[in-house]
Amino acid sequence: MTPPNAAVRHWTVLALLESTTGVFTERGIDSPRLTAELLLAHVLGLDRIGVYTHFDRPVDSGEITAFRELVRRRIAHEPVQYIVGESGFMGLTFEVNPSVLIPRPETELLVERVVALEQESPGSVRHLLDIGTGSGNIALAILRMVAEATADAIDISAAALEVAGRNAVALGLAGRVRFLPGDILADTLSGARAPYDLVVANPPYISADEYRLVEPEVRDFEPAIATTDGGDGLTFYRAIARHSQTLLRPGGFCLVEVAYDQHAAVIELFQEAGMTDVAAFPDYQGIMRIVSARGRA
Repeated sequence: MTPPNAAVRHWTVLALLESTTGVFTERGIDSPRLTAELLLAHVLGLDRIGVYTHFDRPVDSGEITAFRELVRRRIAHEPVQYIVGESGFMGLTFEVNPSVLIPRPETELLVERVVALEQESPGSVRHLLDIGTGSGNIALAILRMVAEATADAIDISAAALEVAGRNAVALGLAGRVRFLPGDILADTLSGARAPYDLVVANPPYISADEYRLVEPEVRDFEPAIATTDGGDGLTFYRAIARHSQTLLRPGGFCLVEVAYDQHAAVIELFQEAGMTDVAAFPDYQGIMRIVSARGRA
């Protein structure tokens, strides 16, 4: 089912929103009203406030045709962020496409912990490495909030690095970040300017077993190399722990995002690598989501 054909009646913004919300509700699409608003705002070239202030605006046949195509894609479980080509993160707007992971709200906690670290220990976040940068959202958000910081950001995907580069330009941060091809699992970090004050990562942490059970929005659309390690979910944490001594300056910091059930295992990996001050921090649901550690002094 899609919104009714434009030939049947004259559609206003409000009527189209109400009809489409009903369609999404029937199909079990999350946040049906919000999704309808975001898609229609994209078609009409408005923001959500603009949609609300133009409820009585007629929607012409060309706009309805374009909107129906976006609705069809969302019913097929394509993420809204890929459909509209952008995603919000830390109050900033990032270009996204299927070559990069969609930034998640829980990852904002990683950036918030980094900013808190800089506030508690000024100068501790001046030169950082972002492993598996994707859209660049973590590194660029940190640079936006820590004025004197610079970053190297690596990714195995050339397409992802292109997206990240465009985001850096759009945010006016291109002069403070280098986006580099690199694979920490293959030890290809030759362009990295170590040692770093800080290493951050939101690595692929969904295990192979759990990946088969994730929602279709993730499994069928987001890049698998940014989502699962194809193993037990801990592959990248082992590599980060193994490289910690050479990547971090003495006493430098490492902060990583982890899955809902991984913090104890990651803490153990970091401690076995000789890292100190290892701790976990919860998200707003009480799930231990961030693990922090320091390199050897």
